[in-house]
Amino acid sequence: MASKSTSLQKYVKLEKNQKLIEFAKENLNHIPSDDNNWERMISGMLYNPEAENLAITRMKTRDFQLDYGNFRFRDYKTTDEYSTAKREYLETFIGHVGEGTFMEYPVYFDYGFNTYLGKNFYSNFNLTILDCSIVKIGDNVLCGPNVSILTPLHPIEPYLRLTPRKEVLESAKPITIGNNCWLCSNCSIMANVGNNCVIGANSIVSKDIPDNSLFLGNKIIKILEETDTNENIEALLKEYGFYDSRK
Repeated sequence: MASKSTSLQKYVKLEKNQKLIEFAKENLNHIPSDDNNWERMISGMLYNPEAENLAITRMKTRDFQLDYGNFRFRDYKTTDEYSTAKREYLETFIGHVGEGTFMEYPVYFDYGFNTYLGKNFYSNFNLTILDCSIVKIGDNVLCGPNVSILTPLHPIEPYLRLTPRKEVLESAKPITIGNNCWLCSNCSIMANVGNNCVIGANSIVSKDIPDNSLFLGNKIIKILEETDTNENIEALLKEYGFYDSRK
């Protein structure tokens, strides 16, 4: 009699993702060195998140996150100094932090070092990135409050979530978010998002989204027309009185 199919057979990878491992080694800081469990984790293979090295790392990351809340604008002379100090602190535990990044407090990561943030990244309050696998975020990405980017996967069957030896079973799926995306408040990202996308408030992304998509709820509403990036933005903003409003 054939054995019944399980969620493990459907979702779990059977071998390491060498391409992803090489990306991490070449582009991310603070990653573990020659750690088999970490390589299994980011590759989508079964791993034990309660392994001591991973558990200790997550607890250290919690400390980094809490300390990020200690910055006070009154301790700096300018907004640029304040923003630079916060970004440089983020670099102490996040894998890659692009120039121009600013993250409102609080922020939440599982590991931090498995995340790549492109240039000019901005997140409003309560960003959560569960980066058990690699999270790659492109340039000029904006996040509203309470955005969640979630890589972990757990078996559907309860008897597979905890082994007879009381070991937790988990796997993870990498997520890539393209350039120039806007992730609106309270959305949950569990799959890849292409370039130039808008993900509406309270949306749940569980399948890959192509470039230039306007996604609301759980479906693509329309494909956005590509804009002329060579348009004279300065002249347009002047016409609409934007610079007058800054005086």
